[in-house]
This record gives sequence, structure tokens and C-alpha cells, in this order.
Amino acid sequence: MEQAKQGQSRWQRFKARSKDEYQLVIRDVKSYREVSTYNLTPLNIYVALSAALFLIAVIVFLLIAYTPLRQYIPGYGDIVQRQEMTEMERLLEDMERQLDQQSLYLENLNRNIHGEVVTSADVEKDSIMTEAVDAAPVPLSEEEVRLRREMALERVGQTSRTGSLAPSPGSDEVPLAQLFLVAPVTGEISAGYNPAENHLGVDILAPQNTPIKAVRDGIVFMSEYTSSNGNVIGLQHDHNLVTFYKHNAQLLKKVGDRVKAGEAIAIIGNTGTLTSGPHLHFELWHESEVVDPTGYLRF
Repeated sequence: MEQAKQGQSRWQRFKARSKDEYQLVIRDVKSYREVSTYNLTPLNIYVALSAALFLIAVIVFLLIAYTPLRQYIPGYGDIVQRQEMTEMERLLEDMERQLDQQSLYLENLNRNIHGEVVTSADVEKDSIMTEAVDAAPVPLSEEEVRLRREMALERVGQTSRTGSLAPSPGSDEVPLAQLFLVAPVTGEISAGYNPAENHLGVDILAPQNTPIKAVRDGIVFMSEYTSSNGNVIGLQHDHNLVTFYKHNAQLLKKVGDRVKAGEAIAIIGNTGTLTSGPHLHFELWHESEVVDPTGYLRF
């Protein structure tokens, strides 16, 4: 028998021994009473130990990967810190880029407000800065829209007080008669232009729910409700042309919107205290002076 065992390979001897059965008996120390008995083999013990080691490895991995304990692992904490520093550097670069864009925007806005002349050197400087930071267009803020509206209303108010005002910078002095205008609505004029009675426009009668159209391409600088004129919308056009549409039932555009000639901007209505029925009060201002719309439009 011993010779047969010696003739076997090491693997064959291990395989044969792995099937040997052993008995683990647990006894009470005081009474020597047998508490439990377990039949074991080397193969069962090996499988149980392997499973226990695998389970411990999984638990340790989860603790390191998903708990703050990873900060105490040599080398791992440095990787996390490098990632956080890289993210902070990226955020800092974005903030610097936005700060440069805002600085350039505020500088240009300040020049426009004070009427300062922009030289070729300034243009070259701004273009270089824009290329360096790859600046994206900055949308109009509420403060800028409000400022533009106040400036336009101030020009109109100054005209009503003084009677005239010099053309705004950049005006090409195109006569109003040469500008193509679209009638805002078609209907009967119930009240004409009469500056002596402070009626600075024309009242046009039209059915309810009639859309009111923009007379020319422009930008909405006023879109609000007033107690006397109800829902009012004002458009700034090219060639220093400004139009007002009052007593509307509903406004379809907001401040800052760009509109095309003939595009619906409001619905005719009867809002405000200075109205007694559905109609449109339309005012036409050119070169900061109010004019009679009937001389340039057919309603």
C-alpha cells in the first residue's frame, strides 16, 4: 500500500486526501457531554476559507470606495485631491473668463451712456480681448432693458416739454415720407391728431380681438400697463422712429423682443381710464417729434 501511494503524483495524493473525512466534536468541558458534531473534509475547509476571504475582500473594497476611509489609504487621498484641484482650477478659469466678458460689456455700456467716441485702437484692443477669452454674446439684463426704456421715454418727454430735440447720434436723416410703414389696423378714425387738446395720435376703431401689427421692424422698449392708457407697447425703429400702441386688451411681446413689420404685437382692446370703447390709440414719433400718422399711413 505504501509503495502504491509513493508511486502516485503529488496532485493525485492531494486529490485523494481531500476526500478524507474528519469529525469535529464539540463537548461540554464540565460534563464532557457531546454538544455538536461536524463531519469535515479538506476540500470543504478550503472552500469555506476561500469564500470567507472573498467576502472580506469585497467588504474592504466597498469600505474604501464608498466611505471616508479612502482618505487614509496611502496614495489614494492624493488622487482625490488632484481631481478636486483640477476641478477648482477649471471653475476658476470659467469665472475669470466671465469676469473679463462682463468687464468688457460694462466698459462698452459706459461709453455708450456717456457718448464717448470709440477709436480704432479701442476696437483693436476689444477684438483682441474677445478672441483671447472666446466671449459669447451676453443676453440683455433687466437693468439694461429698463435703462434703454427710460432713456427712450426721457427723449419723448423732453420733446413734449421743449418742442424739439436734436437727432440721436448716428441718424442718417431719412425723411419720414420715404420710409415704408404698415398700417397697425384698418378701420375708421374716431378721433384725429390734435396736439392742442393733448391728443398726440389717432384713435382707430376696429372689431374686438383684432391683432395690432408693427408698422416697421423694430425692438420693443416698452410693454406695460398704465392706469390711463391701459396696456401700452412701444417700439423703437430705425431712422429715429418711435411708435406707441395704447389701450390694448393683451400684449403679445415683451421688452427686448425684435419684431418684423406687419407682425402682431397686441390685441385691440378697451383698457385704461382714457377710453370708452374698443379702439387703438396710435402715436407716431419721428426725430423725437410727434407727427400726424394720417400723413404717412392709410388706416
